[in-house]
Amino acid sequence: MIWVKLRRAFSPRRNRAALRRQLRRAVGDRRGVAAVEFAMILPAMLAVYFGVAEVAQGVMANRKVTHLNRTLADLTAQYGAISPADIDTVFDAALAMMAPFPSGSTQMVIASVVIDSAGQAKICWSAQRNATAPGRGSNVTLPTDLVVPNTSLIMAKASYEFEPAVGYLLTGTIRIGDRPIYMRPRIGKIGGTGKIEQVERTGSPSTPMCPGF
Repeated sequence: MIWVKLRRAFSPRRNRAALRRQLRRAVGDRRGVAAVEFAMILPAMLAVYFGVAEVAQGVMANRKVTHLNRTLADLTAQYGAISPADIDTVFDAALAMMAPFPSGSTQMVIASVVIDSAGQAKICWSAQRNATAPGRGSNVTLPTDLVVPNTSLIMAKASYEFEPAVGYLLTGTIRIGDRPIYMRPRIGKIGGTGKIEQVERTGSPSTPMCPGF
């Protein structure tokens, strides 16, 4: 009797039939499919999400630097004479444009560019915060339409070291900015050997008006 039962249990025909039933049941069972599919696409979804977030942060930081740069030039151009204390005020006011980004790596430069009668543009004075400013008398290459003899410009240039939160290990910091912007003085003083309207730098050390570098 036991032998008969064993023969029936291990009968190839019965086993094949049972396997076919289990296979049909497994093929028709859709439980867990969604979880498997989600697990497969989750890495790609996370990569896209964080990539979009980082790009958005980078674009926002770029816009902040652009606004900061314009603020530097605009505020400086409104002075007839600017002192070291005024320059610090301009830097502080412009730096507020970077919020909510950390501002410690922001680099700022402002300078007065004077164009002489021959159309040669040079730095009359400059100031910087966390950056390297060009020295007095340094030549400046201006866009052609800005080269007007016997005039002056306020030049501002800012940059920012953007650190991606996720891709830092792959890209490191990304430098944003470093594009100068120029504005004409609003209420400049007439001075220098060419009697050119410009923003005068006062205080210590004193900086004579230009030309006369």
